[in-house]
Amino acid sequence: MKWFSFGKKKKKSAAQVSVLEVTDQSFQVQVINRSYKMPVLVDFWAAWCGPCRMLGPVLENLAEEPDSPFVLAKLDTEHNQQIARKYNIQSIPAVKMFRNGRIVDEFTGVLPKSLVNRFVQKAVAAPAPPLGFQGSDDPAQRLEQAQHQLKKGNGLNAFTLLKDFPDGEQFETAQELLPLAQFMVDVSDGDALTGVDTLDKLYQQAALALERRNPKKALALLAEALEAGEEIDQPVTVGVMQSLFALLGENHKLTRQYQDRVTAVSS
Repeated sequence: MKWFSFGKKKKKSAAQVSVLEVTDQSFQVQVINRSYKMPVLVDFWAAWCGPCRMLGPVLENLAEEPDSPFVLAKLDTEHNQQIARKYNIQSIPAVKMFRNGRIVDEFTGVLPKSLVNRFVQKAVAAPAPPLGFQGSDDPAQRLEQAQHQLKKGNGLNAFTLLKDFPDGEQFETAQELLPLAQFMVDVSDGDALTGVDTLDKLYQQAALALERRNPKKALALLAEALEAGEEIDQPVTVGVMQSLFALLGENHKLTRQYQDRVTAVSS
């Protein structure tokens, strides 16, 4: 599985799995929002459904392959009827591929592994649908939009503006801001979590502070995270803090307050 990671960790976190159980409550974050980072294949199934029990292992095996290009999300339609109704699920198993928040392809019933794999490869290779949040084609304006979204606490919109930023004069600044947006998105869906309880709690609190437009609290929590994590976690935390410095500006009082601590860890 090629995981979208906001840092350069050399270990896979406990929270990063290939198969997710999703519900009515978690569908927006785990399927819709996550699909802006990578394709998400949703298996609509139920325990009583014999064909579902045949198809399920096929999907799971494909998702768990080392080079799998998608995450598999399984939704039990018996216990999550709101989402099942929203997507007009009338026959199961029903399989839908999401990219950039939208369905790009789907099928119902049981298919052999070879045909499921062909379905996946076709859906992944096709051009992605337009982003739900449309940014300017002008790089300078696009960068301003991304900065505005970060300051508003909207990591997902900022992420969509920054992730495929066009080459040009603003590209380097966009790359400096991307780790901050990605951190907010990855904490939301769990990809940023490490399995170290203290560190994960600090990450979650820092992301919440960013959403609430409180960079002072976020930096204080991230500074604590520098001490709470393992050595392999420090570059990730440093990267997020440096990205926040880029948003605030080098002369901002918070940048000056925390820059020395980040430099000491980085050196």
